[in-house]
Amino acid sequence: MTSIFATGVSGTIGKHFKNQVLEIDCDLKNSKLSPIPIIKKGDFVLHAAAVVGPLNVAKDLTTSYNVNVRASQMLAEIARNSGVAKFIYVSTAHVYARSDSLLTETSLTVPSNVYAEQKLEAEKEISLIFQDCLEKLCIVRVFSVLDWDVAEFTLGGGIKKLISDDSDFKLNFVDDIRDFLTPYSIANSLISITKEALLTGIVNLSTGVGLTVKDAAKIMLEGSGYKLPANRIISGNSDYPHVVGDNSKLKAALPDLNLKWSPSSLLNPNN
Repeated sequence: MTSIFATGVSGTIGKHFKNQVLEIDCDLKNSKLSPIPIIKKGDFVLHAAAVVGPLNVAKDLTTSYNVNVRASQMLAEIARNSGVAKFIYVSTAHVYARSDSLLTETSLTVPSNVYAEQKLEAEKEISLIFQDCLEKLCIVRVFSVLDWDVAEFTLGGGIKKLISDDSDFKLNFVDDIRDFLTPYSIANSLISITKEALLTGIVNLSTGVGLTVKDAAKIMLEGSGYKLPANRIISGNSDYPHVVGDNSKLKAALPDLNLKWSPSSLLNPNN
């Protein structure tokens, strides 16, 4: 019987894998990837663990590189040598160059920060490992992750601060357009991608629909009984004002996949 083995099961996305996967329990910070994961021929490996975000990566470049690049490379080698049915590497849309158009899987890659640089390097190293059996490799570039159950340093964490009486936090760059999915939706989409033999190579995991940060914040707040505090919303754009993905490859293989952003509510969590 084949199984789906996964890393990152306690992370923002991975915690939603729940009983659909078996945890790969090893120290990704260890340069030797110890203990060695037990993966059998025909199994699936879903590698979702990472040091996420440019600020977290910059705090300890050595550790983040070991986790994001070296551990990814070593896990791919173990999976390849074990004869896995498929290796799924969870990457990020931040590897793409700035663009005002929909980003396709063949769009130019120019990483926007050191985190994205490490993820793109890992993509390339893993592709070399699977170069003679690319039908067993899928690199999933995840676009913007947004819901209430995300890390404090993310956009979702910032939106939470808007409703805190103890914070004077202001949300910047609210005119930026992003392509949002919840961690719950991303997790279940990754499981579906893992099982779908037709999905190989690079795949965008996105809605294909752009939404401003301001509108996204408004939807989340109003859905939980709050109003958008106009005095704490700062208009303007970042250096990457438009990041929206073309998901036609994904939809062609999995036409019934729900790729609509549907945030939960603090009043009635549904995830």
